[in-house]
Amino acid sequence: MSRAPRFLAPFEQGLLTATGPVLVIRPADGFGLDEFKHVTIEQGFAPAANRLEQQGFTVVPRAEGRFGMVLLQLTRSKPENLCNIARACAMSEGVVLVDGAKTDGIESLLKAVKKVTPIEVISKQHGKVFWFAATKMPAAWLSAGQMAKNKAGFFSAPGMFSHEKVDAGSALLAPHLLALRGRVADLGAGWGWLSQQALGPELSEVVLYEAEHMSLEAAKLNIADKRASFIWADVLHLPKTPPFDVVISNPPFHQSRLAEPEIGIGFIRAAAKILKPKGRLLLVANRQLPYERPLEAHFRKWKMIEQTDGFKLFEASLPKA
Repeated sequence: MSRAPRFLAPFEQGLLTATGPVLVIRPADGFGLDEFKHVTIEQGFAPAANRLEQQGFTVVPRAEGRFGMVLLQLTRSKPENLCNIARACAMSEGVVLVDGAKTDGIESLLKAVKKVTPIEVISKQHGKVFWFAATKMPAAWLSAGQMAKNKAGFFSAPGMFSHEKVDAGSALLAPHLLALRGRVADLGAGWGWLSQQALGPELSEVVLYEAEHMSLEAAKLNIADKRASFIWADVLHLPKTPPFDVVISNPPFHQSRLAEPEIGIGFIRAAAKILKPKGRLLLVANRQLPYERPLEAHFRKWKMIEQTDGFKLFEASLPKA
C-alpha cells in the first residue's frame, strides 16, 4: 500500500484546511490531489501534464489568477524554486505550502523563506513540508527564474537544460547541420539553439518538439524565422505528422538525478517513426550511453561520425518500418 504524499501531512494532522480553489505547481502525478476540491495544476513538463490530464485534473502550463491556497512541489533548480515561491505568494489569498526532498534543496529554501516570514514545518519521508501565510517575497526571487539572454545571446531561464550556455554536445552536432535540406524535426529542442543553426538556405521547415513549455516559449523568442514551428509535446508519444527528411536531436538522458538511457532510446524510436523511408537521423549523446543497439534495431544503416572525450555523434538512415 502506498504511503500518503508528504504534502498531505499538515492536513491529516489538522494543522491546515483547504479553502477555496487550490493551485498545485509542478506535481509529478496526481496522487493525493483528489483530496482537494477545485484543483488547478500548473505543470509545464508535457509527459507529466498528459498523465495528470488523463487522471481528470485541470492542467495549465503556466497559471495565472488568484487561488485560496497554493501548493508548490520543488524542482532541482534553486532559482526556479525561488521564482515559483514568489509567484505562489502573488497568487495565493491564504497559505503557500512548499514540499520537497532534502535532495531538492528544501533546507536552504526553508531558511530563505524563514528570513522573510514565520513558517510552520513538518519533517517526513526524507524531506520537509513548510507553509506560511502568503506574503510578498523579494523582487530578486521573482527575477531569478525569469527568461534572460545567456552567454550565447539566446533567451533561457534556470531549470532549462544548459540554460547558461550552449552545451558541448550541441556544439559538436551543429557543424553537421549547415547544409540540411527539406523538412527537419528537432526532438528535444530546448531553447532552440540547434534549430537556429539548422536554418540554412536549403531547409524548407524546422519543427521544434519540446516537452518543457517554458523552454519552448524561449525558443519562440530566439527564432523569428517563419520556417520554424513549435510543438509542446512528449517526444515519446508524438502527434501524427507528415514525415520528415531529417531528424536532429541532443536528447535528455535523465529526468531524476540518475542516468536513464531509455529516454534517448525512445527518441531514436520516435525519430524512426517520423522519418521518410530515405530519411536521416543526426544524434549526439554522452559517450557512455548505449545507443548503438537501438540504432541497429530501428535503422538499416548507422555509423558514428565523430567522437570526443565526452560525446559521440551518430548518423542513421533508412528507418525500419
